[in-house]
Amino acid sequence: MTQQTEKLPILRYAILALILWNFPGFTLVYINSSLSSLLSYSSYGLILSYVILNKKTGNSYEMLWLGLSYFLISILVSSAYIADQYTFYVTVIKYFIIIWGGYEVVKNTTKKELWFFLVIGSFSILANIFLFQNPRADYGRYSGFYLDPNNAGLVCSLGLALSFSILRSLQLFGKLSFTSLGLITLSRTYMVTWLLLNVMSIRLSVKNAKMLLIGFGALVLLVTFNEFLPVKNERLEQMGALIEGGQKSNVQSLNEDSRTETWARYYEAIFSKPIFGNGYHSFFGNGAANTKWGVHNTYLMLWGEGGILPLLIFLSFLGKLFFKGHRQFKEKPYALMMLLAIALFLMTNHNFMTNEYSIFILMWISIQLQSSHSKEKFERFSLENPGSALKSSNS
Repeated sequence: MTQQTEKLPILRYAILALILWNFPGFTLVYINSSLSSLLSYSSYGLILSYVILNKKTGNSYEMLWLGLSYFLISILVSSAYIADQYTFYVTVIKYFIIIWGGYEVVKNTTKKELWFFLVIGSFSILANIFLFQNPRADYGRYSGFYLDPNNAGLVCSLGLALSFSILRSLQLFGKLSFTSLGLITLSRTYMVTWLLLNVMSIRLSVKNAKMLLIGFGALVLLVTFNEFLPVKNERLEQMGALIEGGQKSNVQSLNEDSRTETWARYYEAIFSKPIFGNGYHSFFGNGAANTKWGVHNTYLMLWGEGGILPLLIFLSFLGKLFFKGHRQFKEKPYALMMLLAIALFLMTNHNFMTNEYSIFILMWISIQLQSSHSKEKFERFSLENPGSALKSSNS
């Protein structure tokens, strides 16, 4: 069966730019809401146009079921935590367009194309320093197009994971770029993820261990540079104390107001209504818990707002992907690495259901893990397609 030729690939590139570079969110903060709305609705219009031109070839059924269960249960339980129903319906429609139509976009996106878009997105972190810095908002941490250091750190983690499997001539550039730009975010989640990805990469080649030394050296340089600044960055001071093993108060302050403390504020609300949850948007601050901060954890958000069913659907989906990623690690190491990066990121972020680039990349990973070259290699011995084995033996 011949593969259908893609029509107007420029549409796909425009969609990837709008989504993976977070242009609607970026323009909302740095330009104006009118342009942001235009870009947002344009991205969804382009997705629908792309699907109409190129036809539907599949679906991410787990993500469809996740959205259906989460949005339906949470809004039926309570709508008291949202200002108006209209915003909710728009959010739901956008989610299902991303899942239904975005599936075709990411399915036709190659590994090199995705890597390229992540490279450009990560370099916006550097541009954040010189072109559109907002010191009052950044506090010495930079996030580029992604508006939040943890989100920018995720992009760098995903790009780093892909860099281990990209063209050999681009590998070193990718590893160094995503490592250094990720460190600029000063995201603790990124640093933990970076360490785990580099440890995993040693399984591919012992030579990859040198990235651990390079990353540690870059962090030491940042801490040293911070000592000469007129106004020192608090987080770099804390990390410097951790490296030196001194100044216990600074080390302790690095863990103050940690994610675990944030999650703990919501445990009572979760355990009081573990089956059906507390209602839509109840875990986004000033809701089910007596705090202005959101839960900063997608898993707890799904459970706390929509009950146990959405959580189980999502965990089973991730579990299946981890199983496939482990089995195909030698063939597609980037898939398991990227999946780990997203899974860790979701422990610090509660906006996954409206985070288009996270959804896009998770679907891309699931598509990558659907087929295996090793399976095709031994297809002639497979019971799934006995006809092909007979045909090959007669040729």
